[in-house]
Amino acid sequence: MVDTTTPRSTRGLLAVIAIFALGVVFGAALSFAIVHHTSRLGRMGPRHDGPMAVERMTRRLDLDAAQQEKVRAILEHRHAKVRGFLDDTRQEIRAVLRPDQQEKFDHIHRPEPPR
Repeated sequence: MVDTTTPRSTRGLLAVIAIFALGVVFGAALSFAIVHHTSRLGRMGPRHDGPMAVERMTRRLDLDAAQQEKVRAILEHRHAKVRGFLDDTRQEIRAVLRPDQQEKFDHIHRPEPPR
């Protein structure tokens, strides 16, 4: 007569294989999510500020001309505030540095050319 029950060692091996397979699937899904999220962050950078942001919003939200101008003004105002905040922060940091460090800091934080 043949024993129809699976031996314990076989069940244990199957459990280990199942856990390993789930780990592979979870790892692949997590990798995909990280890569997708990172690529989205990259697309939100400076390349899509200003005119590109307004164009994208116009396409997605069907903005009329008046709304486009208001959105453009809001973005320009906010970007100016952020630039000012960053400049102030850099000046505060620079003030606590030694002259040799200030030179390196200035080299690292050269003003970006206008777009």
